Amino acid sequence: MIGQYGTLHLITLIDRYLLKEVLKALLAILLVLALIMLGNSFIKLLKEVASGDLNADLLFQALGLQMVVYIVRLIPPAFFFAVLFVVGRMHRDSEMVALASCGLGGLGLYRSLILVVTPVALLTGWLSFYVQPWASRLSAELLSRQSGQATELAGIGAGRFNEYSQGDLVLYVESISSEQRRMRNVFVQQRRDGVLSLVSAKRGYQRLDEDSGDRYLVLEEGRRYQGSPGQADYRISEFERYALRVKESQGRVVKITRKSLSSQALLASASIRDRAEFQVRLAQILGLLVFALLSLPLSRSMPRQGPFGRLILAFVLYTLYLSLQGVAENWMVDGVTPAWLGIWWVHLVLAVTGLLLLIPDSRFYRRMRRSLRARQA
Repeated sequence: MIGQYGTLHLITLIDRYLLKEVLKALLAILLVLALIMLGNSFIKLLKEVASGDLNADLLFQALGLQMVVYIVRLIPPAFFFAVLFVVGRMHRDSEMVALASCGLGGLGLYRSLILVVTPVALLTGWLSFYVQPWASRLSAELLSRQSGQATELAGIGAGRFNEYSQGDLVLYVESISSEQRRMRNVFVQQRRDGVLSLVSAKRGYQRLDEDSGDRYLVLEEGRRYQGSPGQADYRISEFERYALRVKESQGRVVKITRKSLSSQALLASASIRDRAEFQVRLAQILGLLVFALLSLPLSRSMPRQGPFGRLILAFVLYTLYLSLQGVAENWMVDGVTPAWLGIWWVHLVLAVTGLLLLIPDSRFYRRMRRSLRARQA
């Protein structure tokens, strides 16, 4: 017989055990999801670098900011599936049977789960309300300022003619260094204001004027031919260094999106779209708590059941949740549902579903079953 001290000591050990196992699974799942998102974001940013909308030197900075934005969305599903995996394994290994024999039933395990979900919920709230808007704003500023200012001469191929500015600029490079910064034996044909000019140089590189934002092609040791041959204005000149402007800055216009606004600004705004964005951020915390409630009944499995017994059902349920959240947000913005209802009703429906799934573990349900069996006997 286990005394009061022994029971408390046992619960403390279970708390530590569950905390350790869930956090290990959470970090593993987060790592996998983050690597998938990292790969997708890296490919998209590489396309922007190739098209000239992003400076290659800022690639990893933009990638890091986008991952900060994505990590907030990954924590709720990662925590949900981590609890499913850990508690489901405890069921299959008959550890839950051993805990039940010590007086810790299925509902009693929620005490340990609360100790796990509380710090994760606080972290998610801080990331959702403060860090994510900051990262979104910084990313928007970075991409907006770089839009059209990264090299227009992106994607230069050595040994072929490269056409830019709708044919007004033609560039031929014999060879390019591995760093894509130094060019050898450069030929440039440029048409500006109806005047044709040809430039040949031994070397060349690109430079961005930090003050004006203009992009220049700097050529070294070459000749410049301007005008039409045979005309009086035809000129030939030699130079040691010649800077050819290939793209004029369009001005640094920073586009701040709604996702970049602070949570305080969204809360104080009268715009229905701003309110919807605030509730989307709040939904990260509510979704984490609701699926923590659903995780224990969904993780219940038989000892011989496969390791993925209820994961498919949980995946379908989470997919349905995301769809309902998107629909609720659209309904709120379009005025189909009142503003006070917002999108939190989706979490209320899931919470009620979780409470219904807990009925078989309640003492009232067990007593009722025993009384029914006694009457039938």
